[in-house]
Amino acid sequence: MKSNILRFKGFAVLIIIAIIFSAFHLKEKEEKTFLETYKGTIWKYGEPQDGMTIYAQINQSASDPLEIWLYNVIDDCYFYESYSASEATEVLENKKNKVQIKIKESSKEHGIFTLTINGNALSVELDSFKDGKLIKEEQFTLKRSNDNIANLTVCEK
Repeated sequence: MKSNILRFKGFAVLIIIAIIFSAFHLKEKEEKTFLETYKGTIWKYGEPQDGMTIYAQINQSASDPLEIWLYNVIDDCYFYESYSASEATEVLENKKNKVQIKIKESSKEHGIFTLTINGNALSVELDSFKDGKLIKEEQFTLKRSNDNIANLTVCEK
């Protein structure tokens, strides 16, 4: 009788461990990173008639996390920039609700973009550094957009 009770307790412990492990493993698989969750989304700041428009596209890849189009009111076209690892871009953090991207401008200057999303708003915090010291902090908000960025006229370089 005691051996049956011990077997039952041992079996129950194994079942509980299996359930906990399975739940943890499933939750771990379900958690997507910021770049995975928002890949391909387009975000917009301003309007061309106001003289200032920025489009941003979030990409899934940590080696190419962000593309930006900045409106050039003089030439009526958009400057295009793809931030990728080949251009000294580094993803510092890529969690569920936040991504941090470091972009080197030169050996002495870099910026750190922190992106978070709340509904249809992309909050961007840009910290600019020179010689390792914070020299400027900026914050702005882009709105989710359905505009077709393929139709934007890109300025010739």
